[in-house]
Amino acid sequence: MRSYLLPITLLSVASLVACNDNSIVYKPKEVAEVLPGTVSGRVCDPTGRNWLADAMAYVNLTDDRGVVYDTLSAYSDEDGKWNISGLPGDHDYHLYVQYGDTVLYDEEFYLGSGDTYELDEPECFDPQNLNIAIVTGLYDDFDLVLQELGFTNYTLIDGLDIDATNYFFGDAEGMAAYDLVFLNGGFTEDGVIYNLTDATDPVPETNLQNLRDYVQAGGSVYASDWAYDAVELGWPDRIDWVGADEIPNNAQTGNYDVVTAAVADTSMAEYLGSSYIDIEYDLPVWPPIENTSTSVSVHLSGNISYSDGLDDYTLTSVPMLTSFNDVQGKVVFSTFRVIPNTDDDVLAILQYMLYDL
Repeated sequence: MRSYLLPITLLSVASLVACNDNSIVYKPKEVAEVLPGTVSGRVCDPTGRNWLADAMAYVNLTDDRGVVYDTLSAYSDEDGKWNISGLPGDHDYHLYVQYGDTVLYDEEFYLGSGDTYELDEPECFDPQNLNIAIVTGLYDDFDLVLQELGFTNYTLIDGLDIDATNYFFGDAEGMAAYDLVFLNGGFTEDGVIYNLTDATDPVPETNLQNLRDYVQAGGSVYASDWAYDAVELGWPDRIDWVGADEIPNNAQTGNYDVVTAAVADTSMAEYLGSSYIDIEYDLPVWPPIENTSTSVSVHLSGNISYSDGLDDYTLTSVPMLTSFNDVQGKVVFSTFRVIPNTDDDVLAILQYMLYDL
């Protein structure tokens, strides 16, 4: 019998050869270009009170084996903002933000091709967001201190003009527009928050009630030195000054002195890195505090002296810087003038107090 195996096999081979001669040519798959990306963010100092300049944000560049071959970094500006560009896209990264030897935080993230990755902004106090009123006076200059601390959004009320001062305290709606009200020692008080010649004058009590209402609605008041009368008359049960409470200016008996004050507020001491600070009383007749109610926080205390014109007296470990809450707002009072005490430590204390208001 004749076999047909060989011809069939040859035909099959021929067919395969013919198919190969006319086969489709496959091109390599094109790889999409990977574009560099950017990561950006903002850094606040550890206290949560200031945007931090000169902090270093950085990421390490690694190869497929995880070996670091380069580092890209950027420093934060005065607003705490930083930006690192030129990072290879389609890559996982570990970001670090460091200030000095301290790593403030770190975060892992994925950066796609050509992407911009923006970290969530931390909560940090911005002084420019506050609307501040300053009632000027003879014996302090809160505006100069605020400028040192970066607060520039303030309105000056002429506290030496009785009409301007009465208009400010008498306009409850206008006062409510401010987040903070500063009362410089030595603003016009007679005819504004008390009346030495006419006890029936309704203006002082109306002004004091407006001030109380302002605080209770969430506003904050910071008063110093001779402005104590506004606090004593507005909140008579909180702080007990020397002298007769019912007589305006009667507590103004403090002597010249430089007092080494104890930082009684532990959080403030930690913020300062110190438990003691020198406070200068560069003018006499400032108002010493004898004691406070339990609802009042004492931040600084020390041994002080005062005079009634005949004899000198000494008080031990009495309050020098205090604060208290009233419903939604807060009142701060310092027995000392702030302007002669604007060294780094006192500025830090004022900053601490202001950011807590």
